[in-house]
Amino acid sequence: MSDHVSFADLTSGAVTGTIAAVIGHPVGHSLSPNLHNPWLAGAGIEGRYRAVDVPPEVLAGAVPAFRDLGLKGFNVTVPHKTAIIPHLDALAPVARQMGAVNVVAFDEAGKATGYNTDGTGFMAHLKASVPDWPVDRPALVIGAGGAARAAIVGLLGEPLPFVMITNRSRDKAEAIASEIGRGRVTVVDWADRHAAVGGAGLVANTTSLGMKGQPPLELDLAAAAADSVVYDIVYQPLMTDLLTRAEARGLRTVTGLGMLVEQARAAFRIWFGQLPEVPEGQIAELEARFR
Repeated sequence: MSDHVSFADLTSGAVTGTIAAVIGHPVGHSLSPNLHNPWLAGAGIEGRYRAVDVPPEVLAGAVPAFRDLGLKGFNVTVPHKTAIIPHLDALAPVARQMGAVNVVAFDEAGKATGYNTDGTGFMAHLKASVPDWPVDRPALVIGAGGAARAAIVGLLGEPLPFVMITNRSRDKAEAIASEIGRGRVTVVDWADRHAAVGGAGLVANTTSLGMKGQPPLELDLAAAAADSVVYDIVYQPLMTDLLTRAEARGLRTVTGLGMLVEQARAAFRIWFGQLPEVPEGQIAELEARFR
């Protein structure tokens, strides 16, 4: 039986044994079942993790339906990360701060609480990949969408002097700085992004630029210090144009797939009370898809 199913199939009883899920529309591209099902097996937990296509018009029924089916919880992806909030009973502080949810968990009483583990995933992968990444200089975050918010929330928990944000639409960057910046986020004009690279210890692309089918991110890395780190959350392809150019300059690079893995591990811990072990070869198998 496929782990990618419709909401109707799940709620009608045509698909059984689901313990956790991811909802979105569309959701056929989701890698989450490939991550969670080996983790469930490794932890000795019965049940399957499934990707469930939930169109916006039936979103309101998802929380009560999943509660009735006995799920531990579910992940939330586009386009529901904000739209799910009115249907929840509570929000964890980070989810409230970000105004977006990517994890919902049910407690024993059936209360649905929304969480956001994207920032956790961003930082966990950075620290695992480059433990000595420079924290004595500001970080430069490119983009002003949900991923940028997640990255900045994570970075503000570190002893950085401040975080710079740049985006083609300056007003969106300014909104993030005022809403979550706590006085430690500085907006850089899009035209000045190349110069800003020189003062940054970390450069993080949180846009879709560089993704397969998208134009590359135009960012001059000439001013980057030798110990700088370049992080691209895009993982299709794994080595984006930005990372390829950074590597050619001898800079340390961080690919995007690990952020997906780490935010998923954090979600698993919320549901099941344990951080899953990543089976040998699992990440390499996923990376091979996007090289």
